[in-house]
Amino acid sequence: LRSGGQALYISFDEPQLRRLDARRLAEMVREEYPSGPVHLFLDEVQEWAGWDSKLRWLHDVGDFHLYVTGSSSALQSSEIPSRLRGRYISKLLLPFSFREVAAAALGGLEAATFRERGALRGLLSEYLAWGGFPEVWLYRSREKLVSLLETMFYRDIAERHRIRDVAVFLELATIALSSYACPVTWHSLRRALKGVGVELDVKTVMSYVEHMRQAYLVFVAKRFTHSEREAAASPKKLYLVDPAIAALFERPMDLGRRAENAVYLELVRRGYEPRYYVTRSGKEVDFAVRRPAGETAVLEVALEGGEEHAKKTAEAARELRAREATVITWDLEGEEEVRGLKVRFTPLWKWLLSEEPCTGSSGGSKAAR
Repeated sequence: LRSGGQALYISFDEPQLRRLDARRLAEMVREEYPSGPVHLFLDEVQEWAGWDSKLRWLHDVGDFHLYVTGSSSALQSSEIPSRLRGRYISKLLLPFSFREVAAAALGGLEAATFRERGALRGLLSEYLAWGGFPEVWLYRSREKLVSLLETMFYRDIAERHRIRDVAVFLELATIALSSYACPVTWHSLRRALKGVGVELDVKTVMSYVEHMRQAYLVFVAKRFTHSEREAAASPKKLYLVDPAIAALFERPMDLGRRAENAVYLELVRRGYEPRYYVTRSGKEVDFAVRRPAGETAVLEVALEGGEEHAKKTAEAARELRAREATVITWDLEGEEEVRGLKVRFTPLWKWLLSEEPCTGSSGGSKAAR
């Protein structure tokens, strides 16, 4: 597109377009661009009657590159394979990352910018408070955040799954979302719900959390273990699709949990499946991920740093045969050797702005406390 490619954007939010025939759409495109490939951006495609068969037809007969977006309530990833029959590549679009917010706010991320620690830390504090939903970030508006969440709760979940007692679902959702970045079990969520006078069986608790996961409201992180059966039986950790969602459930802001949530989302953006790890001595480390080459990376979010976090992260790295470990801090930077294993301390803002898979550049110096 940057080199002058042909492109059209069509939103099926427009009622007059919702029953448009695929052949007529192709004719309209060719009236605008008589020849050559055309990039078609089709938004809210779930509103287009018979969208799946029409997309298959456009894919098969036209010289069109199709980019399709729509509501998660109607375009869930589990349904797309059967509807499009192998004619697609799925791309998860999350709210803006800190890197995207910083690039827009600071006009680029040149090397000189990385020395402006004060400005970046201030921007990071705002990002953890307001998140990356475009309108919420732009206006710093709690009302827009509430409106967005209500749409996800009612349209993407309650209406789609025909939940009868919406009040009970909302009570469970509040408890689950406020437990973000903490280990939970289906039974612990049920007990918490019972504590506020609401009875719900474990199977329904599981279903409601799964509905939230399918709507991309939360992610569910399992325990990192060599046995999937053990991972399934172990507590889970829930992470929010955007750190700002936590603002609706916590006062004051829990900076540590918001930071952990931001790191989880960034690992997902970089193509990993983050899981938490428990050492043989019972110490929990925030994240362990498999790199493409097969080795494991270990990360701990500890904004104040500290010897305890360095030791348990190194312990986890040794057990998983990782060559080094990373502790993500607020501003502490450097390296330490813990029983022969390198522990890298990296500021959160730098790690989020880096393009390296799991670590940020540390500068190679001893960690300054």
